[in-house]
Amino acid sequence: MQENQAQDMQAMEAEKKELRLLIGQGISFVVDYHEDKVVRIPRFPRFQWLFPKKRVVREEKQVEFIVKEPTAFTLDRLSLEYVELAMDEACIKSNPRQEARKLFAKHNRRMARIVAIATLGNDWESEKLLSERTEFFSRWLKNSTLWELVQAIDLTNNLADFINSMRLLSSARTTIPNRIESQED
Repeated sequence: MQENQAQDMQAMEAEKKELRLLIGQGISFVVDYHEDKVVRIPRFPRFQWLFPKKRVVREEKQVEFIVKEPTAFTLDRLSLEYVELAMDEACIKSNPRQEARKLFAKHNRRMARIVAIATLGNDWESEKLLSERTEFFSRWLKNSTLWELVQAIDLTNNLADFINSMRLLSSARTTIPNRIESQED
């Protein structure tokens, strides 16, 4: 029994160590996209300026983004976006497909915005930069990838350690006030 408990503790410690490493280094992901460019093709050597031929060429590109542990400033903004992802479970149970479509239409850009805020870090204050990045992610990321990234961002927020440290600090207070309600008992 103690061996099982020791193995469980070792597994938990290994998971914590891996999580801290992940939070410290950040999570990187690559977005594949393409750009269309208009290219002029010369047709007649002497009169190419008179009769230009144009062709659209598609260039495949990739961009790598890194999500690191956010600062408290960015975490406040992310929390504000997370709170807006409210759903009514009763409506989902009564009509799952229709409600799923409504929720997708309502929250798809918000999830792209969450990923944009996380990748920008403290630079999310620039509304222009934030809207460009949000538009980029909503255009080029698949829904499954977007959902995985939002979950990974939630993981990098490191809220569990924050809550645990608050619990430790609140229990370690030396001057806990005596409440009137507890004195009457």
